[in-house]
Amino acid sequence: MGFANEQTGREVFDPTVNGDFSGSGQPFEGVEEDQKSKDEIFNLIKRMEFTREAEIFKALGHPIRLKIVYGLLKVGGCNVKNMQECLGLHQATVSQHLIHLKTRGIIQSSRQGLEMVYTVTDNWAKCIVDNIEKSNMLVSDNSID
Repeated sequence: MGFANEQTGREVFDPTVNGDFSGSGQPFEGVEEDQKSKDEIFNLIKRMEFTREAEIFKALGHPIRLKIVYGLLKVGGCNVKNMQECLGLHQATVSQHLIHLKTRGIIQSSRQGLEMVYTVTDNWAKCIVDNIEKSNMLVSDNSID
């Protein structure tokens, strides 16, 4: 369900480790509902930090940054000029949002010729955007009726 934080030794949740975000798995599957099991769950929750996850939610909490991450995932990578044209924003504004995402480890840049190309590298961000897209598809499918 997670791994130990190297600095604190406390457990940190990782969606890529035994994670099932399809909605088919049951949380705490196989855990009996007696007090001992609840205490184990409470102790597990106390050990989990969610610091990294909270930073990702904060970074993706701005609509422009969410659009940037969504777009990067759709096209597989992009330079600032293309993002600027797509979003209809000034280059400086796009760059500030890219810096915010990059310092939080959500995206990375690589030089391709004279330009920097940005890609999404964080699995949590990919999971969040993927679920937002799935949720929006469900909403738009239901509104067709």
